[in-house]
Amino acid sequence: MILLLLPLLGCRPTGPVVRSAEEQGLVEPRPTVQGRDGGSSTRVWGRSIWTYGDTVLNIPDVDGTNWHHNSYATTEDLDASDGIGGFSEPLDAAGAPEYLIPPSETEYSFNMAHLGEDCAEAPCGARWAVWPGEPLWDEGRQRALIFYGLIYAEPGAFDFEGRGSSVAIWTDPDGKPERPLIDSGAEHPDLLWGEGEPGWGLGSYIEGDTLYTFSCDSDQLGAPCILACVDLDHLLERDHWRYRSGDGWTSDREKATVVVEAAPILSLSYAKGLDTFLMIYSPSFDDAIVARTAPEIWGPWSEETVLFVAKDQDPYDAVAHAEYAEEEGRVQYITWSRSSGEGWFGTEFPVLRVELE
Repeated sequence: MILLLLPLLGCRPTGPVVRSAEEQGLVEPRPTVQGRDGGSSTRVWGRSIWTYGDTVLNIPDVDGTNWHHNSYATTEDLDASDGIGGFSEPLDAAGAPEYLIPPSETEYSFNMAHLGEDCAEAPCGARWAVWPGEPLWDEGRQRALIFYGLIYAEPGAFDFEGRGSSVAIWTDPDGKPERPLIDSGAEHPDLLWGEGEPGWGLGSYIEGDTLYTFSCDSDQLGAPCILACVDLDHLLERDHWRYRSGDGWTSDREKATVVVEAAPILSLSYAKGLDTFLMIYSPSFDDAIVARTAPEIWGPWSEETVLFVAKDQDPYDAVAHAEYAEEEGRVQYITWSRSSGEGWFGTEFPVLRVELE
């Protein structure tokens, strides 16, 4: 009997069963935007907000550049069955979309000094960038939380590196997220985590007054993910953060254990119609969009189920949009960026409808 049981040790439960998966149109393109990536969203203040990373504009902004390191748009269209449209975003005096999380004064001065081929300071093209993650709605405090990474980049393919990360807090629907001061004496005073530390903000979920969030190591094969939690009243106090270790929690991040293997970009929701947590992502260097399920955020997480294969499209930023889900999560809507053939960075976002058993 013992020998018969041994092969079962460490086995994962099976994932969700897919009934159908098909595209349902596109996310409405914006006339001022050539291309961008990311596209996570959530419902805040009765509308859906979409956050993006690097964004190439069709027109220059007030500073004369058409490259923004983040952007966003909002819509009241919460029906994805025929595509998603009705977007709007604030525009600057030149008619270009504004940043979601603007650069700090120091970052802005640096970027302007290194802007263009005849820049004031070498190396020309060097910049600080703020890459936002998925927005998260904190109902109890009527605010949106947006994890972000601070990136330093120089010209050249993939010549960028993370310098730390933090959380922006958005309390005014007519304003912008703010980057709270964490350490006034630090080189980057807004950062909650420094260079080389895990970048939190993946698959974030609020239950009561507790925030749960993942960090997945993109430098390792399979992107192993660890899990953290914190009381929302102490969000910006590192001493209050706890990390999943085995069957419990620890205050020592070094003792955190891998909860699941996923991807550097993912989405997480609780699908009431399936009575399970649902994680959706595209594994690195893969055309597939997959899902895992678990009874609790910390697992055990199921095997991957392939939801859809986006052949030759590299859907690395595939995410589900919980505010558009139907039948209590049994029907999911997923988007990712793919080439539109416009310009050198043109993108479009297909809307994939997935029906689960």
